[in-house]
Amino acid sequence: MNEIEIKFIVEKKLTPFQESSILKLQKECFSDVDRQSIEEDFISQEFGRLFAYQGRKIVGMLGLLKRKIKFGEKEIVFGGTGGVCVAKSMRRKGIATKMLKEGLKLLKKEKCDIACFNVDLKKEAYLLYEKVGFKTMMRKISFENIKGEIKYDAGTMFIPLCSQAVYDYVMQSKNTFHYGKGYW
Repeated sequence: MNEIEIKFIVEKKLTPFQESSILKLQKECFSDVDRQSIEEDFISQEFGRLFAYQGRKIVGMLGLLKRKIKFGEKEIVFGGTGGVCVAKSMRRKGIATKMLKEGLKLLKKEKCDIACFNVDLKKEAYLLYEKVGFKTMMRKISFENIKGEIKYDAGTMFIPLCSQAVYDYVMQSKNTFHYGKGYW
C-alpha cells in the first residue's frame, strides 16, 4: 500500500480535481444526511481542507472552520472540524485520526481557544474523537440557519486548544452554547 500523505489546501485554492473528490467523498460518507438540512444548516465556509492522498488519489478529507463568537461575557475564537470522511475501502487504517490530529495543530496555529466536532453519538465514529481528546458536551448547542431560524442539536464534542480556561468555562456553563450563523 502506498503511504498516506496529508496535505492542507486553502479553500480558495482548491483544484477542480480536489473539488470533484470532495463531492465524491461527500456522497459516500454523508448520503444519510437530509439534503434540505445540508442546504439550510451547513452554511459556514471552510478556510481550508486537509486531504489524505494515497499516491495521486484522494482517500480522505477534513474541513477546517474558524469564527469568533461571544459566549456569556467572553469573546471566543472558535475552531471546528467538519466533513470528516474516509473512503470506505480505506477505513480503519488511522487516516481519520491522522487528519484530525493535523487539523487540530492547524486550528491551534490559527489561535483557536477551543475546537468542536458535531457527531452522531449513535455511530461508533465518535470514539475516534474521544481517543484524540474531545469530550461530549452534556447539553444542547444552538445555531442560526440560512433562514434565520434558531435550531438546536446534541452530540457536540469539544477540545481545548489555546485556552483551557475558555474550554472549562464553556463546558461548565449551564447556558446553551450558540455557534452563531451556520452549523459548521
